[in-house]
Amino acid sequence: MYYLKCSHCAEMSAMKSEYITFCDHCGKKFPLTYADWKAQHPDGTVDGYRQEQGIPEEKYQAILKKRHRHRFDLKGKAALITGIAVLIACGTLSAFYGPELVKMFREPKVSQAMLEMENWRTFRGNILRIQSPLSLSPASVNDALNMRKKAFKGGSYADGLVISMEEAVHLSQSHLELQTTAQEIMVAMEKTAGVSRFSYKARELDLNGQRAQLQQGSYILQQNSPMEFTSLVVVNGGSRVQLLVTHPANDETGRQVAEKIMRSALMN
Repeated sequence: MYYLKCSHCAEMSAMKSEYITFCDHCGKKFPLTYADWKAQHPDGTVDGYRQEQGIPEEKYQAILKKRHRHRFDLKGKAALITGIAVLIACGTLSAFYGPELVKMFREPKVSQAMLEMENWRTFRGNILRIQSPLSLSPASVNDALNMRKKAFKGGSYADGLVISMEEAVHLSQSHLELQTTAQEIMVAMEKTAGVSRFSYKARELDLNGQRAQLQQGSYILQQNSPMEFTSLVVVNGGSRVQLLVTHPANDETGRQVAEKIMRSALMN
């Protein structure tokens, strides 16, 4: 068997007869068909055309093997380069984000180091000031109807501890009732997306001359993460503030840290 090489796509088509005119691969006409060649060689034969213009079977097979080997080498090099790139990327991620990735996939737990109050810092809000093992930074919060809000937050679920303080000024009220305000805050927490089996107990206490309500409770987050919280609510005229500490349920270190934070709270 002989084969004709297409000058357009460089592929080869089997010369099954002298009437082959178009490439089997791209469909374009061969530049020199047997009819064209015969016009130039009146005494020529089909075998002469095949031997002059065609590629014999042995050479054709050799070309196919070379092509296959070349493609295999390219795929191998591409796979090798991709593998090296993935290893480098994983190494880089591990170096820079390894500790954070570990935090994400392990069961969150409050560190014992947070109990060492010599490393705590003071955070001062508009109404309350506290001692905290974590830095609190401004957090985004949406205003409500006739209400201006400001929020601060420190820690994360991966740290095992979240400390937040939210301040709100009621524009339409010059005086807020402590018990009513505290209940409204608990209702809002219970209605938070992903929260279920919400329960709590509350008691009033004196905060350097100001009445406050301490709330301690628990809930299930996203149906599979038992959480506990301690909340301190204070009102001052038409303003109110909630100090909230959350941690995984049954985390004794988290409970101790929350208790220390609440005991440190003072009116400004």
